Amino acid sequence: MRVPGGRGEDSRAEAVLRWLVPLRFLEVAAQGLALLVAYQGLALPLPYARLVWIPVAVLATNLALAKGALRERVAARPLVLSTLLFDCALFTLLLHWSGGPDSPFSALYVIPIVLAAMTGSRHATWIVAATAAGLYALVFPLSAPQHFWHAAAWPGATVGLHAVGMWAAVLVVAVVITFFMTRIVETLKGREDEMRRLGELAARNARLASLTTLAAGAAHELGSPLGTIAVVARDLERAAEAARPPDSLLEDARLLRSEVERCRAILDRMRARAVHEARETEAPLFAEDVADALEEVLREDERGRVAVDVKAPPGVRLCARADYVEVAGPVLRNALDASLADSTVEVEVVLEPGGLLRTVVRDAGSGMDAETLSHVGEPFYTTRPPGRGTGLGLFVVNLHLERLGGSLVFSSTPEVGTTAVLEWPVEDEAPTPPGGGSTT
Repeated sequence: MRVPGGRGEDSRAEAVLRWLVPLRFLEVAAQGLALLVAYQGLALPLPYARLVWIPVAVLATNLALAKGALRERVAARPLVLSTLLFDCALFTLLLHWSGGPDSPFSALYVIPIVLAAMTGSRHATWIVAATAAGLYALVFPLSAPQHFWHAAAWPGATVGLHAVGMWAAVLVVAVVITFFMTRIVETLKGREDEMRRLGELAARNARLASLTTLAAGAAHELGSPLGTIAVVARDLERAAEAARPPDSLLEDARLLRSEVERCRAILDRMRARAVHEARETEAPLFAEDVADALEEVLREDERGRVAVDVKAPPGVRLCARADYVEVAGPVLRNALDASLADSTVEVEVVLEPGGLLRTVVRDAGSGMDAETLSHVGEPFYTTRPPGRGTGLGLFVVNLHLERLGGSLVFSSTPEVGTTAVLEWPVEDEAPTPPGGGSTT
């Protein structure tokens, strides 16, 4: 249910206001042309000295209306309503001075009524309709009939000038309603589509916020047991070194401690992200720091398998460091998991002149068929064995990218490899040094 006077009516009134301005400019041109034809072509006995002020008044008020339509915080509904009422009053004077009840153009009262209805306000529509009917009723007792309207349209014609005028009025009403109303409806449809898209984005951001809260709770709950495991793993490593066990046991102890430390680092980032949601509190990522930022999500044995090529000079700010790690990190980890242990994953980072940050991650793994590729990014969809993945990594990445206004696109060929392209708009706050360059 829409509340009367809500945002829906405001949006419709703004659309009507946007098209009311050009319509009134056309009205000025049409009135001027009609007066010229009546004076020089038909030589009608009309008070032209008074009638000429009608298009002048419309033009003057429309210039002010055009300035009001450009303001971001203008109240569209009262502005449209007052303009339509003013136009009804001017049109009544036009009828009064151009034949009164005999004028064939009374059908043009329909136009402001239809425009009021397009604002979506029932009260405004009734006000304009009642005003138009009341003003038209005043024309009858206050105006003297002008019988020249019933003369022949041209010498020897069987069609009266009044009939031609009625046809012209119907034509104007039909053209205005068809052309401008369809444009207004298209504008409203575009706004509704945009509002629907923003609503879907808000829903996704709400899910992301719930995941962030869940992550913060998980980080808090898991911090203590992981700390205990880290202490025990360190003690096992020292005991193994003193007892000189097989090298495999010592390596296992070191790997256990390394993995625990990596888990704690991940949880620390999750906790920090939940606390520092504001963008201004996040550290920036510069071109020369991309490789170091990506190493935060990698194990020591994986860092030598990643080749990073940043096509931007050192000192150029790319984006927030936390944003980049959260978006590019999971994609890089997936590429490493899909590749052979001795293969290299290529990461190419490009900052376009228009402020679009593009990261391309290429692996030479087993690739994906069309069916698998169509499900990539869906929540809880994973090709990993049970216990090695939840299918939420790329889903969360997509949520982050939608928040940033970006996208993630995969292309893959079975037995050849997969390419992931991440893009989102950023603000380049540091000037690019002359000559350009790249950081590897």
